[in-house]
Amino acid sequence: MVARPSEQDFKHPVIGPVCEKYFRGVNVVPTEHRMRVLRLIENMTLGTAAVGYRTESMHGAGSPQAQRIMIARQGNLAHKKDLARRIARIDEVSVAAREAAATK
Repeated sequence: MVARPSEQDFKHPVIGPVCEKYFRGVNVVPTEHRMRVLRLIENMTLGTAAVGYRTESMHGAGSPQAQRIMIARQGNLAHKKDLARRIARIDEVSVAAREAAATK
């Protein structure tokens, strides 16, 4: 998402409600949390936290499917999701509410 509104846009009395309306996802996940996660992903892939060897990482040894298998086996993705939530300051209450809603 290249043209994502800033935090200041979301807090603006006129622009904020419009941003909230059009950037909203599912009801159990606050729009602010979605925007924080997108900002984190942007920062990790294109911003100051991005690796300088992105191309080599994507086109290194082995097929993409083999890399997916190894990432799934060794990536500890649940832990990384938890770290991303903490970095993005998404509290556990809303995460638990979302997971509970997903099981209904």
